[in-house]
Amino acid sequence: MNQVLTEHLTVADIPRHHTFLSGQLVAGGGAPMPDPHPGDGSVIATVEETAPELVREAVARAAAAQPAWAHTSPHERARVLLAAADLVEADADRLVRLVALDNGKTVAEARGDVFVAAAHLRGAAAWAPTLEGATLPADGSTLRMTFREPVGVVGAIIPFNAPLMFAAQKAGPALAAGNAIVLKAPEQSPLAPPLLGAILTRAGLPDGLLQVVQGGGAVGQAIVTHPAVAMVSFTGSTDVGRQVMRDAADGVKRVLLELGGKSANIVYADADLDAAVHASVGGIFRNAGQRCFSGSRLLVEDSVADEVIARVVAIAEGIRVGDPFDPGSRLGCVISTRQERRVHDMVATAVGQGAELLTGGHRPEGVPEGGAYYRPTVLAVGPGAVPDIVRDEVFGPVLTVQRFTSMAQAVELANDSPFGLVGGCWTRDLERALHTARAVRTGYFWINSYGALALDAPIGGVGLSGIGRELGRVGHEAYTELKTVVVDTAPHEMPRWYEEPQ
Repeated sequence: MNQVLTEHLTVADIPRHHTFLSGQLVAGGGAPMPDPHPGDGSVIATVEETAPELVREAVARAAAAQPAWAHTSPHERARVLLAAADLVEADADRLVRLVALDNGKTVAEARGDVFVAAAHLRGAAAWAPTLEGATLPADGSTLRMTFREPVGVVGAIIPFNAPLMFAAQKAGPALAAGNAIVLKAPEQSPLAPPLLGAILTRAGLPDGLLQVVQGGGAVGQAIVTHPAVAMVSFTGSTDVGRQVMRDAADGVKRVLLELGGKSANIVYADADLDAAVHASVGGIFRNAGQRCFSGSRLLVEDSVADEVIARVVAIAEGIRVGDPFDPGSRLGCVISTRQERRVHDMVATAVGQGAELLTGGHRPEGVPEGGAYYRPTVLAVGPGAVPDIVRDEVFGPVLTVQRFTSMAQAVELANDSPFGLVGGCWTRDLERALHTARAVRTGYFWINSYGALALDAPIGGVGLSGIGRELGRVGHEAYTELKTVVVDTAPHEMPRWYEEPQ
């Protein structure tokens, strides 16, 4: 029996099957996928890929269950989601350990994911009864109005970095609006999403409305291309997002894409440097840099750059990297040894292209040989040739630092990226702050803060960072169709087109 598993969970805590179909955990019927713990490489579960015929059945059952759910009172939908949120919190200790085992993030970070998942369900419950249309100004005898209606079956594909949180972020709004959802769990961390299905079933969700399937790109493609799937909600890499768009095009399906990021965090000389330094460190190194909105580019005004860089480097060197279950660890693992090698290769290439390695750039000492660990890394980039790492998403604990001498240059550097997910700036000058926020091309921007998401406000990106918005009213409306209804209250007065005017 796996030692790391028995230390933190029992075999009974991880179900035997991981495809969730019509209220039941069932065998996937496809190829086995070993699921290693990133902390030491030991296999904690073997997950069966969901066979193609079972994926098709999952979509068909979702399509059959959805119409009745669409006619359910939105207050009843809200009741189910609230009950599920309570169950998530009641089972938090087990879910936290499961996420930490499966994902490699620290227990503290896993706990945050679990409670944010519950918050997403509660937020969706609040929106369910308030998704409203509008009555438009009357025009003569004509009354015009709009209605929000569910799209039908939503196909959802989520990333590995916060599997329970993203499952709730997709399922909550989709179900609140009266849809069914077929969700593909991430193959690198597959264990938590099917448990959310079981929790929602316990909360009273009718069978078939949340289906969870397992597998890689072929399974995701089968969902996207299925004719009964009306909308695709995807969070993940830009390359896969492009493929999702191509696959959805034949069916002219609606797509909601939150993709990669290479976000700039700007520190002006008049900023509260202490707050800026500490938030900037958290903005890149939390979750081992595996967040789409990580502040992976630090831009610092030249007059304070030496001080800011020295403080960032000192903090990075003091961060303890290690076992996700060790309370002393502040940074756990990247998702796999393959990703660790990718991060290291990108850092080495950057140094070869002229970046200066200030700290990190290697595995920490004393970690398990089979684990996927990487030291917090800081690279200084000069004004000459820009290394690829400044524009390419790393998805690891790597920060590049560039200097600027004016607000115009800061904005230019920030916008020198094909991505546009988030950004931030630090200054005591309100005019400068607002000008920067408006000038930097992103979908989300912090002023004197970095990394804390408001769950009732929309988030999404521009450019290679995606299409559409999640969360907030706009994000919940994204899971609805807008229908216009026109009523003529005096049809007998309508002129007949085939008669001559009197």
